[in-house]
Amino acid sequence: MKSHEFFAELSSESRLAILKALEKESLTFTRLTNTINATSPEAARQLNRLFKSSLISKDIEGCYSLTSLGRLVVSSIPNLEIIAQKSDFFLHHDTSAIPPHLLRELDAFEEAEEVHGVFTVVNKTTQLLEEMHEYAWYLTDDFPHFFMPLIKKKLNEGVNFRVISPWKFGEGFLSEDLLSGLPEKLLKAIEIRSIDELRIIVNINDRFGMLALPGPDGKIDRDYVLIGYGSRFKDWCKGVFEYYFKVSRRC
Repeated sequence: MKSHEFFAELSSESRLAILKALEKESLTFTRLTNTINATSPEAARQLNRLFKSSLISKDIEGCYSLTSLGRLVVSSIPNLEIIAQKSDFFLHHDTSAIPPHLLRELDAFEEAEEVHGVFTVVNKTTQLLEEMHEYAWYLTDDFPHFFMPLIKKKLNEGVNFRVISPWKFGEGFLSEDLLSGLPEKLLKAIEIRSIDELRIIVNINDRFGMLALPGPDGKIDRDYVLIGYGSRFKDWCKGVFEYYFKVSRRC
C-alpha cells in the first residue's frame, strides 16, 4: 500500500472512530455501530474499506479487531492530529532542531498552550518560575537579566539549575557579572555547559515546560511559544534538553 492510500483511509471521521474504538478492545458489529453512533449500512461500508486495507480483521465469532498493521497506523494518529490542531504554530516555525525521535512524539503537545506576545510570555514565565521548587533546566541562547534576582532567590531555596548555552561562561547567558556576589555553595548548584550552535529554546522545571523554535526569519521566536504543565509535555521538553546535554561540553 502506498502512503497516499493510507492517508485516504484516515481521511474519514467514521473510519478514524472505528480504528480508535478497536484500539481499546475487539467489538462485534452491533457494539461497534453503537460505539461510533453510525447506521448499520454506513458502519458496514467503512468496515469493508478498512478490512480491504488490512487495517482490521474479523474472527470466527464475528468480532472485529486491529491487525498488527492497524495498531501501528493507529499509534501514529495522535501525532498527526496534534500537527493538525497546532498547524498554525508549525506553519510558522522550523522544527528541524527537534531531535528526530521526539518528532514522533508530538502528541505530547496536547498538554501545551500557544502563548503569543513577548510580554505575555515573560509575565507567565515569571509567575510560573515563582512556583518551582526542585529544579530548572535551561537550553537557551539568552536570558533576560531581570530574571536574575528570581534565579538567585530560587538558588537560595535549594533549586538546582542546569544551563546549556552556545556561549562560554562569562560571554553570555549566565555571565560572571550576573553571578557576581553569589556564595560558592550557590554557584555549585548551577551546572553550565556550552554547545556550538543552538536553534531551539527549552525551559523545563518541576512546574512547567516551555518550547520556542525559529520563526520564518531563522531567529528563535520568543513571541510565540508553547507552554505546558502536564507531565507528558514536561517529559518531552526534558527529552530535548537531555538530547542536547549529551552533546554539550562543560564550561
